[in-house]
Amino acid sequence: MLTALLLVAACGDSDGNAEAKTAATALTNYYYRTWQAPTPEWNVTKVRISKDKAVTVDAAVTSDSLTKTIMERSRFEQMEIARKACPAINDKVWQQIGRKQQIGVALSGSAGHIINALCKRP
Repeated sequence: MLTALLLVAACGDSDGNAEAKTAATALTNYYYRTWQAPTPEWNVTKVRISKDKAVTVDAAVTSDSLTKTIMERSRFEQMEIARKACPAINDKVWQQIGRKQQIGVALSGSAGHIINALCKRP
């Protein structure tokens, strides 16, 4: 997680990036201090800002069996599973994230990328 903080700090404020930086920093702190993984097989590896100012949480499931179980589900179910890496709707971290700031999750498993999903906002 410290690496993620450094990556966020390295992003400049040019092109109106301040809101995305604020959100990424808040989320990095949230995942480092507060977030409880759905199972021990879940990890958040990075919080990053894309060129379009969207903030993406890179999450991974580490076991082959969980990866296989997720891959056997429909795309809709996979998105709902990926959203388990999102902050809960009633979590305080949402107060630190701008109302228009897009937050997504990129879920990967032992076989590589599984799916991207947007977090549901309060």
